[in-house]
Amino acid sequence: MHRNGLDSTNLIKRQDIYLILLFLIIGLFAFLWVHFHKQAGAMVQVTVDGAVQGNYPLQQEQQIPITGDGWTNTILIKDGFANMITADCPDQICVKHTEISQIGETIVCLPHKVVVEIIGEDKNNQNEKEYDIIAN
Repeated sequence: MHRNGLDSTNLIKRQDIYLILLFLIIGLFAFLWVHFHKQAGAMVQVTVDGAVQGNYPLQQEQQIPITGDGWTNTILIKDGFANMITADCPDQICVKHTEISQIGETIVCLPHKVVVEIIGEDKNNQNEKEYDIIAN
């Protein structure tokens, strides 16, 4: 049955298929771009409540205890990966998080305000080389 010249049986038109294919190609390109432009990190930076507690080389195997007011977290750096292995927070989301090794990846323990981030090099030395604001 036709109403106002529209055929309700032909719901997907050729242009719709082209549009879907275009979005799939763009999505695939974006995925590949992100996947192949990841950079391996060199350092693990640990901050507690916004203050940097330390920078540790990602290639040196070590276990780092982080303590605060009655709480403890432990970070394990091994085989170029960093992982939160213990925490006495109630939700344990940081412990369940996967290992990190790429620049910009983080593990966060919200109850203890601990952030473990992979950086390219020691940011303390890097800040001396970079300028945030150019003043005249």
